[in-house]
Amino acid sequence: MKGTHTVSVGIDITDRIRAEEALRIAEENYRSIFENALEGIFQASADSRFIRVNAAMASIFGFDSPEQMVASISSIRDQVYVEESTRDEITNHFDSGNTTGHFEFKAYRRDRQIIWVEVDMRAVLNADGSIAYYEGLVQDITERKYREQAMQQQIEELKVEIDHEKRRQQVAEITETEYFQQLRQQASYLRKRSHRMTT
Repeated sequence: MKGTHTVSVGIDITDRIRAEEALRIAEENYRSIFENALEGIFQASADSRFIRVNAAMASIFGFDSPEQMVASISSIRDQVYVEESTRDEITNHFDSGNTTGHFEFKAYRRDRQIIWVEVDMRAVLNADGSIAYYEGLVQDITERKYREQAMQQQIEELKVEIDHEKRRQQVAEITETEYFQQLRQQASYLRKRSHRMTT
């Protein structure tokens, strides 16, 4: 009589469960960072549309919600960039093979008010090397730009004052030289002589 053997096959799914849990935690952390960050965060398609933006990004550009901003802007090139040169600079930068870039430029808010923004971007590539989408961080630097402009104006005004003061000092130094004093005496003598000859 043959014996009966029972074979038990057990599959250890502990590692898979741990991996799934780690992925879930990572996704929650990313979502929390994305939604609560003080900086604007965005993802944009290669054809110039926003895919996702966070609340800070929407606020910077004057929108009530991320969903409103994504729905309202059909062309980043036409509705966000103030200057055509900005579009060209960013396009040429990434077309040249760069995958990251830092830019400062003027942008339109929802109400068409112009602000200055600082943007750190990177291009996320497909397997074939083409650009799948862009993602980046945005800060409103309008106040900083205004301070820089005011400081530059003060520097220019100070330069003018310094130039005037230098010229005044140079004139004073010239008039105090012995040569200038002699010229002034000669001029005075010639004026007196001319006056006597005409009377």
